Amino acid sequence: MANQKSGSGDGPTIRELYPGLSDEQLKEAKENLERYLELALRIYDRIRSDPEAYSQFRALTASGRTATIDVERSNPS
Repeated sequence: MANQKSGSGDGPTIRELYPGLSDEQLKEAKENLERYLELALRIYDRIRSDPEAYSQFRALTASGRTATIDVERSNPS
Protein backbone atom coordinates (compact mmCIF):
# COMPACT_ATOMS: atom_id res chain seq x y z
CA MET A 1 0.00 0.00 0.00
CA ALA A 2 1.39 3.41 -0.95
CA ASN A 3 2.17 6.06 1.61
CA GLN A 4 -1.16 7.57 2.69
CA LYS A 5 -0.01 11.15 3.42
CA SER A 6 -2.80 13.64 3.05
CA GLY A 7 -2.57 16.27 0.33
CA SER A 8 -1.76 18.96 2.86
CA GLY A 9 1.03 16.92 4.46
CA ASP A 10 -0.45 17.34 7.94
CA GLY A 11 -0.66 14.54 10.44
CA PRO A 12 0.47 10.93 10.39
CA THR A 13 -0.34 8.40 7.71
CA ILE A 14 -2.67 5.46 8.30
CA ARG A 15 0.40 3.21 8.11
CA GLU A 16 2.14 5.29 10.80
CA LEU A 17 -0.93 5.06 13.03
CA TYR A 18 -1.29 1.30 12.54
CA PRO A 19 2.15 -0.07 11.58
CA GLY A 20 1.21 -3.69 12.29
CA LEU A 21 -1.71 -3.87 9.85
CA SER A 22 -1.58 -5.58 6.48
CA ASP A 23 -2.27 -3.63 3.29
CA GLU A 24 -5.85 -4.97 3.25
CA GLN A 25 -6.39 -3.97 6.88
CA LEU A 26 -4.93 -0.51 6.20
CA LYS A 27 -7.33 -0.11 3.28
CA GLU A 28 -10.26 -1.07 5.52
CA ALA A 29 -9.07 1.29 8.28
CA LYS A 30 -8.81 4.15 5.79
CA GLU A 31 -12.31 3.45 4.44
CA ASN A 32 -13.73 3.31 7.98
CA LEU A 33 -12.04 6.59 8.90
CA GLU A 34 -13.39 8.27 5.76
CA ARG A 35 -16.94 7.07 6.52
CA TYR A 36 -16.66 8.28 10.12
CA LEU A 37 -15.40 11.70 9.03
CA GLU A 38 -18.18 12.01 6.43
CA LEU A 39 -20.76 11.24 9.13
CA ALA A 40 -19.21 13.74 11.56
CA LEU A 41 -19.22 16.42 8.84
CA ARG A 42 -22.88 15.72 7.98
CA ILE A 43 -23.83 16.03 11.66
CA TYR A 44 -21.88 19.27 11.99
CA ASP A 45 -23.37 20.71 8.78
CA ARG A 46 -26.89 19.86 9.98
CA ILE A 47 -26.31 21.49 13.35
CA ARG A 48 -24.79 24.60 11.75
CA SER A 49 -27.73 24.96 9.35
CA ASP A 50 -30.27 24.96 12.21
CA PRO A 51 -29.83 28.02 14.48
CA GLU A 52 -31.70 26.40 17.38
CA ALA A 53 -29.70 23.16 17.14
CA TYR A 54 -26.47 25.15 16.87
CA SER A 55 -27.38 27.16 19.96
CA GLN A 56 -28.00 23.92 21.88
CA PHE A 57 -24.73 22.47 20.58
CA ARG A 58 -22.80 25.55 21.73
CA ALA A 59 -24.43 25.42 25.16
CA LEU A 60 -23.64 21.72 25.57
CA THR A 61 -20.02 22.08 24.50
CA ALA A 62 -19.23 25.32 26.32
CA SER A 63 -16.61 25.00 28.99
CA GLY A 64 -18.28 25.41 32.37
CA ARG A 65 -15.09 25.49 34.36
CA THR A 66 -11.41 26.11 33.94
CA ALA A 67 -8.85 23.35 33.74
CA THR A 68 -7.40 22.21 37.04
CA ILE A 69 -4.17 20.79 35.62
CA ASP A 70 -1.69 23.59 35.04
CA VAL A 71 1.43 21.59 34.09
CA GLU A 72 2.33 19.44 31.12
CA ARG A 73 1.86 15.86 32.31
CA SER A 74 3.44 14.13 29.32
CA ASN A 75 6.75 15.91 29.91
CA PRO A 76 8.75 14.03 32.57
CA SER A 77 11.08 16.96 33.37
